[in-house]
Amino acid sequence: MKKLSRKERERIARRELIIDTAEEVISNYGFEGATMDAVAEKAELGKGTLYLHFKSKASIYLAICERGSKKLNQLMSKVLAEDLKGIDMIKKLGMVYLDFVKTYPIYFSAFNYYENLIGEEKLAGSELAAQCEEYAREAMAYIVRALQVGMQDGSIKDSYDPRELGLIIWGASKGVVHIAFLKEKKEHMKILDDVSFSLESLVKNFIELIGSGMRSDDHKS
Repeated sequence: MKKLSRKERERIARRELIIDTAEEVISNYGFEGATMDAVAEKAELGKGTLYLHFKSKASIYLAICERGSKKLNQLMSKVLAEDLKGIDMIKKLGMVYLDFVKTYPIYFSAFNYYENLIGEEKLAGSELAAQCEEYAREAMAYIVRALQVGMQDGSIKDSYDPRELGLIIWGASKGVVHIAFLKEKKEHMKILDDVSFSLESLVKNFIELIGSGMRSDDHKS
């Protein structure tokens, strides 16, 4: 591997500092409340230096999305490397996702931000957006692979299309987490107050529900 020059190492370190600082500022003030000025001040950088690395607040949020996606995929890949039945891989992937969003809620918000921007002009030609898309495809591939393993080892019904089932799991899990985060907001739909639940209970019940539905008859207890 080619050794980086000191200038390049400093550039990378400064970029990471900006992302670290932006995560802190956005966590404290929200995306709408956070400003480029606040990030620059907190990072003790001039605004010119900040804009040299990131042209807008949106580009910083995409960088946060990229970082979070990479971190999540690294955790998912470890599950796929374990010697597990496919059905158990799916369950463990679900628990990994639960722990991830509990530990890094800002990354879940960044994922949603990126998805809401898809199709808008500000994403045109964005390398960060392209990388976020690539990481999303990689995450989906892990889910599909776990399903395929389960269909091959007999722990998951083979009557499903693994890609379609993967999309269902991916979309539904995001929706479950979104509901839990909605309830944490001061202003939310009152229907959410009619049920006592937590992020953990919702995700665990979802994992159990989806697992029961796709588990093969031979592997039902």
